[in-house]
Amino acid sequence: MPKRNPVVIITGTSRGLGRALALFYLEKEYKVFGCSRGESTITNHLYNHKLVDVSEENQVRTWVREIKNTNDKIDVLICNAGSVKSTLFMAVTSGDVFEEFVKSNINGTFFIAREVAKLMATQKNGRIIAITSTMVPLRGKGTSVYSSTKSFITQMMKVLAKEMAPLGVTCNMVAPALMSTDSSDKLALDVEWMKRVLELQDIQRVISSEEVCYAVDFLAQPNASAITGQVIYLGIVD
Repeated sequence: MPKRNPVVIITGTSRGLGRALALFYLEKEYKVFGCSRGESTITNHLYNHKLVDVSEENQVRTWVREIKNTNDKIDVLICNAGSVKSTLFMAVTSGDVFEEFVKSNINGTFFIAREVAKLMATQKNGRIIAITSTMVPLRGKGTSVYSSTKSFITQMMKVLAKEMAPLGVTCNMVAPALMSTDSSDKLALDVEWMKRVLELQDIQRVISSEEVCYAVDFLAQPNASAITGQVIYLGIVD
């Protein structure tokens, strides 16, 4: 029989951590289905990219159904897409900024996790991994909305983990400290902001995308079947 390539779905793969995760799993010869609101720069016969806004329920549902129709099984889902663009104190955060964080971080994670969880429940196997943030326990100034949406993801994934555990599906999270991405690099132009963030961390340096990929992959492995509802923090002691 021909070798079966494991299937991974990754959101937000046009840049940053999502792109790094896609390349990581392509190196491991996974069949990677990625999405974003922008075009992808990845060219690989095992990579399939779709323009999807994960905050739009119908777009997510259609995309997941397309993947299901061409694959007998989905092995891993990595909920990566999200917004990181504001360091405003809560008192001066606009309603528009608040709504954008909610749509991207909460709605986007909920819709993709829900649709894939349905399929994994049927196949009675699978790994769901969400990218959250160390700002949830650190409560950094200027992150009131961002941290709140990531905290929602943490709680949602823990409850989903309980619901899916009897079905052989695990649900975990990886929470990196400060990383170098397109979004964080723009924020890091404010030297004082970057200094404040690093001072909150126990490991006071920027976390690499490779380190995050390895943490995610640890949770994605078949031998991690007894680990669920957990958060792996990178760069801090919680």
